[in-house]
Amino acid sequence: MISKQFAEKVLVAKVRYPHGKIATLDDGLSIPEELKTSGASDQGWSDYDATRPFEGDCDLKLFTFDTSEGRETFWHSSAHVLGETLELEYGVHLCHGPPTEAGFFYDSYSGKDVS
Repeated sequence: MISKQFAEKVLVAKVRYPHGKIATLDDGLSIPEELKTSGASDQGWSDYDATRPFEGDCDLKLFTFDTSEGRETFWHSSAHVLGETLELEYGVHLCHGPPTEAGFFYDSYSGKDVS
């Protein structure tokens, strides 16, 4: 059990299933061979959205904005929101937009030179 205040601050979880999953939400969404070689997990740890249900007995790490993992996840997601907004509202072409150590950005091209 964690406190309600802490639960409201959690941005991302890292989950590891040392004894395997009893079920999976990923069936049909990913290729198991790719997961083994993609580097997506570090020693069996996978990033999980904080609202994703558990799929068996697991080891769990929770991250808030006060941690580098929490900030990176928040800024990565924020960059996606910014990018989609730029595309939908301004019709720009996205170029580059990673999270940085101090926040996030998205370079974009509008297709016309501005003087």
